Amino acid sequence: MSGLLTFMLHGCGLLARAGRGAILLLAMLCMPTQAAEGDDVYARALSAIAEGRHGEARVLLSQVAATQPEHAGAWLDLAILHCAMGNRVEAEALFETIELRFAPGPALRELIARQRASGCQRKRLPAAVRVRLGRGHDSNANQGASNPNLAIGAGPGSVTLVLAPEYEPRGDDFTHLQVDGVLPLSADNLLGFGQLSVRRHDQVHTFDISALALGVEKRWEPNDWQMQASLAGGALELDGQLYQQSALIQGQVTPPLPLPQPWTFSLVAAQSYLAYADQPVFDARQAELRGVLRREGQRTMLGLAAGGLRDYGQGNRPGGDRHGWSVSAWGSLLLWGQATGEFMWSQQRWQGSRDYAPGLIELKRRQDVNQWRLALTQPLGGRHSLVAELRQLDNEENISIFGYRSRQFSLSWQMDY
Repeated sequence: MSGLLTFMLHGCGLLARAGRGAILLLAMLCMPTQAAEGDDVYARALSAIAEGRHGEARVLLSQVAATQPEHAGAWLDLAILHCAMGNRVEAEALFETIELRFAPGPALRELIARQRASGCQRKRLPAAVRVRLGRGHDSNANQGASNPNLAIGAGPGSVTLVLAPEYEPRGDDFTHLQVDGVLPLSADNLLGFGQLSVRRHDQVHTFDISALALGVEKRWEPNDWQMQASLAGGALELDGQLYQQSALIQGQVTPPLPLPQPWTFSLVAAQSYLAYADQPVFDARQAELRGVLRREGQRTMLGLAAGGLRDYGQGNRPGGDRHGWSVSAWGSLLLWGQATGEFMWSQQRWQGSRDYAPGLIELKRRQDVNQWRLALTQPLGGRHSLVAELRQLDNEENISIFGYRSRQFSLSWQMDY
């Protein structure tokens, strides 16, 4: 779910670029500054504005204005940013300072007049939609067991059970469609978001997937802190039949820590609920607390996360409650032209609290899930892109019949609107 939220917030920032970009270009061309051309702090501030990270941009521009008081571009950008955020009093004070200190020419006086005439009302951003349609191949479309043999008991009386052939790994081609969207619901950072995902296999129809998720997210920026809360719900179908329903409550806080720029640290707490249509014995509540370290530059982005997990099942769920941990890393890099490369790696480990099935499988289930993803996005012009993606999942288990491996490759057309 976190990948969905990240796309939606980034999509809104992209839609805000056009108007802000024209203002920033005019400011840089018309007003002299004493900042060096390669001023890293100022460049990061402009990048943050373009990507909709207004709280971060405000801190960076204030830093430039304080350390380089003759940096007229930073003063103007800070004033316009406050106006765009609805901070009318702060914006007016900065406009007055600019007029007294820098004596701007007619073009910039007209720009300031237009900002004042707007009333510094926070504007609602338009909706953002991303559509992805493609073909791919999955080496294990049915999540078949890597080892079909299960030993029961020990010593001379032990018995080895063998899964039926239909539970062996089966590769298959598939067609997939995914639609992501975000709709600002108010001018004060309240967003609605959704995702529809459909995957149809050529042969293994039992694992055809349809999934829908909808939610809302609210963001605040009190005293240079960045905070957000989200609530989401979803449903998953397998082969046209309802399989699972879910709900998620998540909160994130990013304090203004004195970290080397452009690093930020966030603390994320989440609670999710899972309900299974035909197997209510597996219904569960999961809790997670993780720390997230991020670095965002002009051409690169890197994220690192680690945290603890708890999984509370029904009283008679096989294996009882579980505890575990997770670590992950992800990032992106702007390559040649406008092509973008992305990577993701994660590891999640679970440990059961009691034997999975006393008298039959007398083991505490231990699950170790490793995933990685590589993707390359090549713009085709306009709103269209070509996306090549490679994924691998290794689910290692001490109960042999639950372990499986899967590798997927897909090639997709993508449109952003």
